[in-house]
Amino acid sequence: MTAKETPAAPLKPLKAKPFNQSDEIIALGEKLFNDTRLSRDNTVSCASCHESRLAFTDRRKLAVGIDGQVGTRNTQAIIGIDHWQTFFWDGRAKTATEQALMPIENPKEMDSSIQQSLDKVNAAEDYRTPIFAAFGNQTMSKEQMAIAIVAFERTFDIPESLFTRFIDKAQTNPNEAVALLNDQQLEGLHLFRTKAKCMTCHEGALLSDNEFHVTGLHFYGRKLQDLGRFDATQDPADIGKFRTPSLLALKQSTPWMHTGLFQGLAGVVNFYNAGGARPKPKGKYKDDPNFPTTTDLLHKLELEKHEREALVAFLEIL
Repeated sequence: MTAKETPAAPLKPLKAKPFNQSDEIIALGEKLFNDTRLSRDNTVSCASCHESRLAFTDRRKLAVGIDGQVGTRNTQAIIGIDHWQTFFWDGRAKTATEQALMPIENPKEMDSSIQQSLDKVNAAEDYRTPIFAAFGNQTMSKEQMAIAIVAFERTFDIPESLFTRFIDKAQTNPNEAVALLNDQQLEGLHLFRTKAKCMTCHEGALLSDNEFHVTGLHFYGRKLQDLGRFDATQDPADIGKFRTPSLLALKQSTPWMHTGLFQGLAGVVNFYNAGGARPKPKGKYKDDPNFPTTTDLLHKLELEKHEREALVAFLEIL
């Protein structure tokens, strides 16, 4: 370890938190998650953007909702929902149950109302038995609808990968865990934890710090402007900040960044090796006090070519 490197932080397995829910509630949640009747014109469901075979993402640069409308942000994987402190790129939902119903009313997602969707479901013959089995009632409330959807989302496992096998083995036999990775992947793991400073933000069981940062991809004052967390808080200090995404199931959740900017991991590594994006205010924005400043957590890393390649090799096993 060089003098410039930070001490290595431990990697942790993601473990489900204990919760009390029945198989019947989970089954109802699965039905709701996959039901297009929750949308205005019965064409879009939660599963339209969160496909199980893709770690509940959609592999699109930006999410696509009702009437083929393209959203403004990339679809995030649904992973470890009980470990998150906020939801969405801007953190506008504080709980999973709050988040679960928001897409129903988003005009670019399902473009309905919670009451309209609830009325359709409660009137449907095929929901009578599942609702009664789950809640003991003939109909369900919006709170129960959210509870059921979240109960199903809690069952989503992280796709098995070389990384998950490594982490599991490391808990009992570190030597066997190390033997799972080749020399380049091990070098990439070391860089991830030290010189590349990835774990400054991508740490803990989620490989996310649950925080919001300005990486410079806000396009403030430009056509693709996205004000990030400001949309949720209306605090000028939050302009251009986005929640640190989890790196779990990374390969399945391509493309990356809230803009879906990067299709390849080499591009992501080069972006952070350069210290992120650092746009400068120009013209009428030159003296704008709200122009976002890229976080001080990012700076040029000066990774050599073989180090960047090693880091990519490690990221590819996540």
